[in-house]
Amino acid sequence: MLTAVVALVVSGCRDDHVTIAYQPRPGATFTYAVHVASTTTNSFSDRPISPATGVVPADFTASHHVIDAQQGTTRVEVRLAREGLGERTFVMRFDRAAQLTAVESVEGIPAEALGSLGLSEIFPAAAGAPPDRPLRPGDHWAIDDQVQLAGMDAPARLTGTGHLVQLGMVDGHKTATVSSATTLPLTSTSTTSDGEQTLTGTQTTTITVVYDLADGSVRHSNAATVGQFDVLLGPPAGQPGAPIKGTLTVDLRSEIRRTN
Repeated sequence: MLTAVVALVVSGCRDDHVTIAYQPRPGATFTYAVHVASTTTNSFSDRPISPATGVVPADFTASHHVIDAQQGTTRVEVRLAREGLGERTFVMRFDRAAQLTAVESVEGIPAEALGSLGLSEIFPAAAGAPPDRPLRPGDHWAIDDQVQLAGMDAPARLTGTGHLVQLGMVDGHKTATVSSATTLPLTSTSTTSDGEQTLTGTQTTTITVVYDLADGSVRHSNAATVGQFDVLLGPPAGQPGAPIKGTLTVDLRSEIRRTN
């Protein structure tokens, strides 16, 4: 997805075929600049629809350290930093195509320091591992994976399609461009000073990633995610009151660029 190494190996004697296989070596490190912006609109039963609310664009530095890799799964320690707010450290699992599939642990600064942004915004779910066979530009594949990210109440099925768009050159580097379109149903529950909030709905994501064929690293990616949710907002703990029902629409845009 947004990190680490994807080894794209030329297959046989055909120079227009590649096999995509995530094969980072333990100890490898990568650094990425992450830019995210979002717009939200909400409506609750006891109040009119709120206007679209623009969030000040957020910029992060994501430092990745490969812990180990086995049986098609790679564990990566990710240090996510936002200027003036410190760092958060995650241990994440990625599949054979460097797609984020699970978060093992979280430590560091509190989630509030990320603002209104969560992991699904900063690391949008994208295509699962492509078929384990040589692919050439124009090839498509079906996506059907189970993912479990921080904040999700239970694992969910990520479905959609992937597409090897082209092989080419960018700034003198041989590259491969892959795009995907996916849908992920989500149910998440969070507790704040205002009460317990439960979101139930679906997010759709389109993403384009440019891989550097020299070392397999992700050079650049752009993603757009739209989430539409039903909201149930309960009263603060220990206080009486009926839950308030509403809806929430979130439009997220993210760009990730390798800097080392």
